[in-house]
Amino acid sequence: MSPISDISVIIVGGGPVGLTAAHAFSQLGIDFTLLERRDTIAEDVGASIVLWPHGMRIMAQLGLLDQLLSIGTELLSGAYQTKNGKIFLKTKSPQLCKTNHGIYPQCFARADLISVLFNTLPPSAKSKIHTSKAVTSISLLDAASGGGVKVLCSDNTSHTATFIIGADGIHSIVRKTILESLSPPPPPPPPPPPSNPTTSSSSSSKPPIPSPTKPQLLKTRYSLLWFSLPRTTLLTSIPATSAFEVHSKDLTLQLLANDKSNVQFCFIYQLLPSDYDPSKRYTEKDIEQIIASPKVAALPLGQSGLTVKDVWPLRQKFGMTPLEEGVLEPEWSYKNQMVVVGDAAHKVTPTTGQGLNMGLLDVVSLANHVSELVASTSNKDMFLSGLEEAFRKYREERIDSVREEAKRCGLVTRIAGWRDWRFKFFDRVVMPIPGVDVLLVNKVNSPSMAKCLVFRGIKVKREPFEGGLEWKEKMPLLEKGERDEKGKDSGEEST
Repeated sequence: MSPISDISVIIVGGGPVGLTAAHAFSQLGIDFTLLERRDTIAEDVGASIVLWPHGMRIMAQLGLLDQLLSIGTELLSGAYQTKNGKIFLKTKSPQLCKTNHGIYPQCFARADLISVLFNTLPPSAKSKIHTSKAVTSISLLDAASGGGVKVLCSDNTSHTATFIIGADGIHSIVRKTILESLSPPPPPPPPPPPSNPTTSSSSSSKPPIPSPTKPQLLKTRYSLLWFSLPRTTLLTSIPATSAFEVHSKDLTLQLLANDKSNVQFCFIYQLLPSDYDPSKRYTEKDIEQIIASPKVAALPLGQSGLTVKDVWPLRQKFGMTPLEEGVLEPEWSYKNQMVVVGDAAHKVTPTTGQGLNMGLLDVVSLANHVSELVASTSNKDMFLSGLEEAFRKYREERIDSVREEAKRCGLVTRIAGWRDWRFKFFDRVVMPIPGVDVLLVNKVNSPSMAKCLVFRGIKVKREPFEGGLEWKEKMPLLEKGERDEKGKDSGEEST
C-alpha cells in the first residue's frame, strides 16, 4: 500500500485501457476514481479486439489469464485474396507467436473483454467506477490550495484528485485540456489607429504577431466501416481461427471471428477523398449507401461464396468512423496534473490489431513510474515535486516504440489498400515469396514484442509464457512465503 494516504488519481474513460489502469492501481495500492461517460461499462459497442502475446502477458500479470482464455479465440493463420476471389497468400505466421513467445494472438469481442476486466476487479475497486459521468471540464488547482485537479461532469457532480489520466480515446477531453494549457496565450489585440490623420502610418506598420500554432496530432486518410454477424451455417466455412483479407486499390476488407461468442466481424477500409471534411459524422444512411455501392457490395467474404451484399441483412452491430493516425507532440502531460495514455496519446489504424496493446504498455510504464515515486517519497509534497518528472520518464520510455508501431500500422494499411504501385508490388509480388512472412515476424514483429514492459511492482509465481525468444524484461517473482500467502488470499493458484 502507498505510504502516502492522500494520493489519488482520476481515470477518465472506462474502456479496456482505463479498466486495465484500474486493475494496476488497485493492485499497487494507489487510490483511484474512474469516470465513464456511458451508462454501462460493458455496453455492446465496437467490434473485435486482438491481444498479441505482449498484451496477453500484461493481462496474465494482472491475474486475468484464465478468464481471457475462456472468451478468446486463437488466431492461427491468415489468407489474402483479390476482390475477384483469387488467394495470393496463405500464411501460418501467427503460429510463430506461440513458437517465439509461448501463446497465440487472441481475438475478443470488445464487450466480452470489457466485462471480464470489470467483473474481475475486487469489490473495493468496483465501487470506485462511476458510469454516466461525461467529463465536461477540467480545472487545475493552484499550489496554494494543495494542487491537483478538479473535474466537472455532465450530471453537475465534481471530483478532485492529485492528478488525472486521460484514457478517454481519440476525442479526449484530457488531451484537449493539455494542448490548451501548453499553448501560449494569444497575442494582445493591435492598438487602435491613431486619431490624428497627420500621424505617419509608418509607426503602425509592424507586422501582426502570428497566432500560436497548436501541437498537431492527427491526419485522416482512411475510413473504417465495420459490422458484426452471427456465425450461422452460411459463415462457418470461414474458420474462426483464421483472418481473411481482401486487398484492392484503396479498398480493403478484413474478417475476424470469435467462436466463443459465435460472432463474425467484418471491417471495410476505404481511402477518403482529398476533400474529406474532418467534422463529418457518418449516419446510418451514409453507411447504407456505401454498402450498396457496387465495389463494396461485391467484396467476397473469404472462400464462402458470399459477398458483403449477401450478409449485410444479417448484421447485428455496425458503425463507421474516420481512422485518425498520429502521435501527440510535443508532450503527453502537463506539469504534475494531467497525463494521457492509449488512443488519447497516439492513434493508429487497426489493421494489425495493435492499438490496445500499445495502450496497455502505456499503462504499465506510467504505473511503474508513479508507483516507484510513491515508494521512494515519504510525504505528498515530495511526491508532487517528482510527479512531473515521472510523467516525462513515462513518455521517454514509450515514445520511440510508439512512433515505430504507428509507422508500421500505417504502412500495413497502405500495403493492403495498394496506395500506389510500390505498395501493390510488395503485397502481390514480394509477400507471396515463400518465407517472407516468416522473416517479417521473426525479424520485425517478434523482436518488438519481446521488448515489452511489465509491472515492476506486481509479483507473480512464474513467467506465464515462454518461447524461443527471450523476454527482455523479466516479471518480478514471488518468494515462496509470498506465493503461499497469495494463494491463500486468492483461493487458487496464482499465475
